[in-house]
Amino acid sequence: MNNKTASKKFRVGILAGLLSVSLAGIGVQSAHAVTELRFAALAGIDGNFKPVIEQWNKENPDIQVKVETLPATIPDIVKSLAASALSGSAPDIFNNLDTYADQLADVGFSEDLVKWFGTNGTIKRAAFNQAFLSSYVPINFPKQVTGLPIAADAIVVFYNKTLFKKAGVAFPKAGWSYDEYLSTCDKLSKWGAKQKPQVWGNSGGPGGGSKSIWQAQYNPFLHSVGTYTYDRNTNTSAIGSPKAVAAWKQLVKPWQNGCIAKYSIVSGKTPPTFQGGQVAMEISVRALLPTYKAGLEAKKMDWDVADMPTIKGETSKYIIGGGSYGLGIAATSKNKEAAWKFVNWFYSTKNGGINTLQASGSLVPPTDEGIASGAWRTLAAPPANVDVFGRAIKNSFIAPKLPGQAGTVLDTVIGDALAEVLLKNVSIEKAFKKAEAKVTAAIKKELDAQ
Repeated sequence: MNNKTASKKFRVGILAGLLSVSLAGIGVQSAHAVTELRFAALAGIDGNFKPVIEQWNKENPDIQVKVETLPATIPDIVKSLAASALSGSAPDIFNNLDTYADQLADVGFSEDLVKWFGTNGTIKRAAFNQAFLSSYVPINFPKQVTGLPIAADAIVVFYNKTLFKKAGVAFPKAGWSYDEYLSTCDKLSKWGAKQKPQVWGNSGGPGGGSKSIWQAQYNPFLHSVGTYTYDRNTNTSAIGSPKAVAAWKQLVKPWQNGCIAKYSIVSGKTPPTFQGGQVAMEISVRALLPTYKAGLEAKKMDWDVADMPTIKGETSKYIIGGGSYGLGIAATSKNKEAAWKFVNWFYSTKNGGINTLQASGSLVPPTDEGIASGAWRTLAAPPANVDVFGRAIKNSFIAPKLPGQAGTVLDTVIGDALAEVLLKNVSIEKAFKKAEAKVTAAIKKELDAQ
């Protein structure tokens, strides 16, 4: 463990210890007191957990769980959770995410779950698909596991069949190219410009709004053209390299040609959404399926899913980002045993919450068996083309983890570079070369601190 991380963990531990001592002096609790667990869930999918929590609270009157919603962006999530630990107000349970799990482990926020495996239940490390579980094994602490994946997910194209038909545009086909995707998007937006309310070909990101290009899109794209956001062997980033610049030009095109609504609209408070019938396509994941289904059903619109388009890449033709969101326990939680009891129940095969989520259509279980033959494959349509999800998981690329807080810097500078290109007419070459320099500096800073 490096001195910087040890110091942060020591400060968090001291604050938590002082807080627990001060609370202990308030009075003796009743033997029948109810333990309250706070669960911080990801924005956009927090509603998916409502039936899960209701089920748990009904079965466990002595341990009640209340759901809170995390901030919308990764940098804000990391800052918020880290600050909550230092102030003694961290949630007991939280949605860990493959793209920020290392950042939280680095500041000592996340409990190491290895010590809990096999206790008070049946959860074992071997039960999970190892490719997805590996996202929660920190670079700096390779013997730890700081989260358990809830879903095995990969991006696909959700598309509104009703809008496609009205626009007279052919549905996406398996094996379609990125150029065909751009052409389809352009046709839909040109037709949509004449509609009231206006319709766009694609959204800025999952759920509609965004100020950046989603990592699940740019990481696999960069990988396929032969470059990377982070290479662990050389400890470098190449997001400003010539190959990367060529990729960014393709990724930015939908933002520049009207396929996606103007940046000011997409980054605003009320962006057009797929579930609202204002966007004909959305590159997204199964976790948002219940939201899409409810919204489009209310509007009496039909929809389905299609494979991601392909490119003529140097290393791969696939531009499919894969990953997961998971469950973690805060290292400063004063209710770890109760939290672990909930986690055990959540992953149980009979009545656990993961099966409730699978029945709602929001996930593919993060196990080899669940991916191959889970109950999600037999749910009522839409979507009808469920094999798309299995193919996406098989051909997906999981984002590389950057050391420490360098991941937060990467998330921030990608958004900054996009804003410079769209709002200030800065060239893609200049904007992303500048971004690369900041990521490289952040990586060096983390390595120097070890």
